[in-house]
Amino acid sequence: MTYVEAVLDFAGGEVGVREVGRNAGPRVEEYQAVVHLRPGDAWCAALVSFVFLRVAERLGIPCPLNLSGGALHLWEGAPREQRTQTPEPGAIFVIDHGHGLGHVGIVEHVNVGAPGELDTIEGNTDGSGGREGDGVYRRIRKLPIAGLVGYVVPSRSLGAVPEEKA
Repeated sequence: MTYVEAVLDFAGGEVGVREVGRNAGPRVEEYQAVVHLRPGDAWCAALVSFVFLRVAERLGIPCPLNLSGGALHLWEGAPREQRTQTPEPGAIFVIDHGHGLGHVGIVEHVNVGAPGELDTIEGNTDGSGGREGDGVYRRIRKLPIAGLVGYVVPSRSLGAVPEEKA
């Protein structure tokens, strides 16, 4: 299993996690803890950071993502070689909603059967795609995405990576 496949597999395993209360709950608080957020804080970027950190730990490699609890900080903290305007599996999409608010998720698949769609895995969302939802969901996002800043591709910073055993 490649690094990107491991990220997508791990993220897929988080689908179905739900909040207990608002922006809280046992698993949500694990996500928040890796980026020093408190229960009650928005956590979409915390989920993304958690996934990339845990996969790197499993593979015994440095985490290629500059971890952050802030959606826009994931873009701002990414090295230039990780930033792109082209989606690909394992990339993180970054949306700017203005006034310092944003949303992120992981691109699972660029849908070639239906051009202009991304299959994503997102936290702190809901079935309708709100940025303040109740859990981790798979979503389909139509392109262009309003407010899209771009995509962060952490795997671009990796050299040869040991494959995870399935």
